[in-house]
Amino acid sequence: PCSSVSPIRGSSLAASELRAVRRVLRGRRDRADASEVSYRIYLAVMLAIIVGAPLVRGLVLWNLDALPEPGVTPAATLGAALTVLTALCVLAGAQGGPARAGLPQIDLLYTSAIPRRRLLAAPIARAVALGAGVGGFGAGMVGATRVGRGAIGAPRVVALALGGAALGAFAAIGMLLGQLGRAVRWPIAAALAALAALQLSVGVTGDPWSWVAGLVVQPGDVEGLGNVDGYGRADSGSMLWGAGLLALGALLLAIVSPWIAARLRWEALREQAAQWDAIGVSAVSGDPKAALARLGAPVWLGRKWRLRPSHRLTLAIIARDLLGLRRTPARSLVAFAGVAAAAAMWSLGLGAGDAGAADPDFVRAAALGAPAMLLAYVALQAGCRGLATAADGAGSVSLLPAAPEVLISRHLIVPLVFGVLASAFGAVVALWWFSTVGVRVGAPMFGAGPIIAASGVLVAVALSLRVLASLKGTIPMRILAPVPTPVGDASGINVLLWTLDGPIAALLLGAVLSPVWIAGIAAGGVPTVALLVSAVALAVVLIWARVRLVS
Repeated sequence: PCSSVSPIRGSSLAASELRAVRRVLRGRRDRADASEVSYRIYLAVMLAIIVGAPLVRGLVLWNLDALPEPGVTPAATLGAALTVLTALCVLAGAQGGPARAGLPQIDLLYTSAIPRRRLLAAPIARAVALGAGVGGFGAGMVGATRVGRGAIGAPRVVALALGGAALGAFAAIGMLLGQLGRAVRWPIAAALAALAALQLSVGVTGDPWSWVAGLVVQPGDVEGLGNVDGYGRADSGSMLWGAGLLALGALLLAIVSPWIAARLRWEALREQAAQWDAIGVSAVSGDPKAALARLGAPVWLGRKWRLRPSHRLTLAIIARDLLGLRRTPARSLVAFAGVAAAAAMWSLGLGAGDAGAADPDFVRAAALGAPAMLLAYVALQAGCRGLATAADGAGSVSLLPAAPEVLISRHLIVPLVFGVLASAFGAVVALWWFSTVGVRVGAPMFGAGPIIAASGVLVAVALSLRVLASLKGTIPMRILAPVPTPVGDASGINVLLWTLDGPIAALLLGAVLSPVWIAGIAAGGVPTVALLVSAVALAVVLIWARVRLVS
């Protein structure tokens, strides 16, 4: 009987069974010969030399001018931002985290007697290693920039890299905790949000995020970093000890993570695996709308709320879109924060906070304008569900007494107001933040009015791209046709461009409009040229959407 088997013997039997299963799975795969393995190694080395090294060097050189000087950015602000980012990772665990496996493995192995912690140990280890690598790389880039300025030495760079790796591991483990369910996910996210509020208001510095933020923004005298010598630099030994403790804590959490993952229900693992398989199939087949439709938890709040119809169609549509925002409060808050962050990034690219009438930095404007436009484009998706529904029904008989273009235009009212409010909030917060750190704001070149107006243009262009994406439809068969080339079939490039045309257009428009706006603001007065160029870009996108609607 099973009860007579000792725990040690049962564990060894489970380990041997797992090794046997993995041996069979490896035997069924196509094994790479020595030449293929050597080619992969050669390809990785050449990519690192040709692409990786110049990219890292360019980022370091750009950060030399882009990163603020030590002591300018408050440590509490950066610490709160890192804490909020970790809280968002916890909430993202609802869509899937490190504990993941394919459907065949879940159906065949996860219902067996093999301990679930053994089955989930490998994917969790890979996810934690990836998070630690991303965090360590980001912190290492900051450390390399500080070294280039001659502000810090090697011990602080090591401490920064270890601290960043620890925070990256915390984010990956936070996603694992978010997988456990709403009863675990929301309390942890709320606790992290409360900690961020304390960091901003009270100035709490004893948490890991504030400690790493202190290393980043205050290379000199920081409370809690250790003794400080006459040059304003913290003691190297205390920094390394603190970074080592953070890394040790992250390692211990990574070790116990498989036991945490063992609490996941088999049904939840299978549901997430099926969801991501469907998303992958839809994305590869060139149907991003179906892939995005799979994301998002089912609506559970406000199911009993009823829409009070109005005799006026416009008011009824506005009420319907507002009800959709109320029924998904988490998505709406994340969307608001995303648009606000995009506006803040856009304002920084336009020179918000620059003191005096200096020459405009077009490279910085393009480098920050492109991701700002992309972030606004993605964040506005949460408020455009009514728009997407109206676009889907454009080719059929309408149930409402209005043409498709009229319905689409009326469904733009709520996301436009929502986006303008969020962008104005983000721009004002960015300007206020620069004023609190002692940087002069409101100079003739970088006034608050043009920057807030430019943030409104950011939302308008991003929303027009959302209209374009809503009218996309299914992928045309001509794009799926094979494209023979000397190196093989290149039809996958067409499918990729069709799938990512919205994000690519957002990046290009952000990289173009941001330098135009900074040039217009630098010229003084009303940026007429920038407004004209923005209107032309907006008209081109809307005409493109009109072509999709009639076709």
